Amino acid sequence: MTTYIAFHRGINVGAYNRMKMDELRAVFESLGYDDVETYIQSGNAVFETSESDEEALREDIHDAVEDTFGYDISVMIRTRTELQDVVAEQPFDVPAEDGIKHYITFLNEGPTDGRVEALLNAQNEAESFVVSGREVYSELDKDALGDGRFTDAGKILGMEATRRNWSVVTAVQELSE
Repeated sequence: MTTYIAFHRGINVGAYNRMKMDELRAVFESLGYDDVETYIQSGNAVFETSESDEEALREDIHDAVEDTFGYDISVMIRTRTELQDVVAEQPFDVPAEDGIKHYITFLNEGPTDGRVEALLNAQNEAESFVVSGREVYSELDKDALGDGRFTDAGKILGMEATRRNWSVVTAVQELSE
């Protein structure tokens, strides 16, 4: 059995795509996954299965969520080992100074060099990016950002993506242990 983590995009954001985590756990259990746990209300799920095809897992989870809740949402999958590596490879100083926040944007595939260049060109004095494989690490200076909005890395890359703050990523990684 392999331990996987599913990160859903757009769950319980404002009034959109509302679902209770016990209902999401039930969806995962209905797919035959074991030891299903969720973390906070944004669709982070840890589960075990003998299935090793990540694309099949994404499709099964996507379809089951759509059938149950009616939401056509993206799902990013990582194994426990992959998530451990994501945490270990954090390129920024953590913990950071006051006002500095760290995020990881999860992608389903690594972006092309041209897409990475477009993202790096979108950096500004408030936000920095490092792309590593299927992850985009970002450091955001909330004070420098002011009333501005953070850069949506997935949108700039033109790819399915979901973003989590550093504390959520490390908490989910610990939950998967």
